[in-house]
Amino acid sequence: MTLRVGKPAPETTVEAYVRGEPQPRPVSLPALRGQWVVLFFYPEDFTFVCPTEIQAFARLHDQFLAEQAVVLGASTDSYHCHKAWFETDPRLQDVAYPVIADTAHALAEAFGVLRDDGMALRGTFIIDPTGVVRHVQVNDLDVGRNVDETLRLLGAFRTGERCPAAWAPGQETLGKAPPPAHIVAEAGAIARVADETMVEVLEAEQAMLILTKSDCGYCAAYQAGIAGLQARGELDGFAVRKLVLDERGATRFKRDNAWLTDVEVLPYTVLYRRGQRIAGFAGSSAAYLREWLGSALPAAA
Repeated sequence: MTLRVGKPAPETTVEAYVRGEPQPRPVSLPALRGQWVVLFFYPEDFTFVCPTEIQAFARLHDQFLAEQAVVLGASTDSYHCHKAWFETDPRLQDVAYPVIADTAHALAEAFGVLRDDGMALRGTFIIDPTGVVRHVQVNDLDVGRNVDETLRLLGAFRTGERCPAAWAPGQETLGKAPPPAHIVAEAGAIARVADETMVEVLEAEQAMLILTKSDCGYCAAYQAGIAGLQARGELDGFAVRKLVLDERGATRFKRDNAWLTDVEVLPYTVLYRRGQRIAGFAGSSAAYLREWLGSALPAAA
């Protein structure tokens, strides 16, 4: 395998079967930046071990969504083969996530799981909101994976902290982990402001102020996701800045904005228009922010 942990995931666009949709849905990994992605490959439709794994991901799908993760299944079968199997096998009736039809083998090859016979190995990949691979597991065909373990690993990565062996949600960690190098580099794309430079936000026609703290576990990844939206032109028209609340440069801002006492979760994004605060977004998913903007802006117009 040439794909490595800590390196960007391949930027591939494929088609997927989604229950209830009349046509294949395009799936682009770059378009999912800002969200965690759990991508799992399985060898073939109409087989024996595969439906047990697919069922397991369906059983835990809501918990993956609660971790702000997109689940994607994939095999090298066609869209029509997926459709025939998923709509006739009662074991698969609860599958709501997209199942990629990698008939060109481009995705399986890019992720290093393509066999010589055209089937995919049982590969599992966790990709962070900046598009970087954080976990890889590959099984041969005969043995299915533990989906509960995949969910546990996702939760551990999302803490942003050092997690000991067999760590489970709710247990203590070993403290703050340094942000991965790729996150540090990309997060720096958003300029900082302080009390004396808040004029950059207040004088803009439209501005987005990201409130963070230096010990915020999700802030660096969120900022990298925002930087990705900027790079794709999705935040054109906004002055995007960040303010670190536990630094001395935010003293006046905290004193003058009593509503901050109601902010319980960071990062927190404040939307300004012509110097007036018009809305706020509590969350660490750049993709959800994009959806929120679509509803917040018309309401604030």
